[in-house]
Amino acid sequence: MSRDVYCLELELGSPPASSDEYLHLDGPLSYAAGVESIGHDGLDELTEGGEPEYFADEMPLARYESGDDWVWACSAAAIARTDDGTLRTEREWNTKRWRCRFDHEPQHQAKNTQVATSSGPYKAYDAALPYVQTDTLVFLYEPAPDVDPVRPAHMIDAHVPHIGKKGSQGYGMIRDMHLYDVSSYIDSAIYHDGRVLRSLPASFANAVPSGVTMQRRTTKPPYWHAYNQDMAFPPFSEIDRSYFEELLERDLLAAD
Repeated sequence: MSRDVYCLELELGSPPASSDEYLHLDGPLSYAAGVESIGHDGLDELTEGGEPEYFADEMPLARYESGDDWVWACSAAAIARTDDGTLRTEREWNTKRWRCRFDHEPQHQAKNTQVATSSGPYKAYDAALPYVQTDTLVFLYEPAPDVDPVRPAHMIDAHVPHIGKKGSQGYGMIRDMHLYDVSSYIDSAIYHDGRVLRSLPASFANAVPSGVTMQRRTTKPPYWHAYNQDMAFPPFSEIDRSYFEELLERDLLAAD
């Protein structure tokens, strides 16, 4: 089955950092959709309780569904493209500790205050986060049937100045982007060349693949929300296409 698959290549001005080694395109896209739906102030008021808001009406991606499980039709980030056009997906992330003693700053010393680091703007001042030394990230996506294929790139350009975490410290800043139609040689945005390209719920496979380690992972945005965790195949796992044949042969769905 032929699908419309696009490659979004982000040129970065600084290396990206993340709470997870797999950055999925639907994460920043759902943020952009949320800004367009309820604004920055509305997003700030969201809490972790209950079922999260998906902003489905504003999301420009198609969906893959299996029973009650579904994911947006997009990939996790590959680090870069090699000279022959294939995706590099090797583990290249390092860990950096983000240390900053805000309570040593003069304004806190003068007030004799103690900075709260369990929540709020100074949360996790001594956290260990993965980062990768690269200037290019590559994502694949399949637009919803009734959406302009360029819209995901426009949403990123309008609302997402950086990718990943620690943007306030200059990490993951997006310098430029390029969009390519890769439908002629990419199977889909979630599976290609013997690998799943994003976190996929275990229920998406028609049987349990031997020798594949599943993980408890978040499979849809918002990725910080515990409600979205499920047993899943991690991105770039090598699994034979036959396990996903039924899923990949179905028609893609637009957001409800």
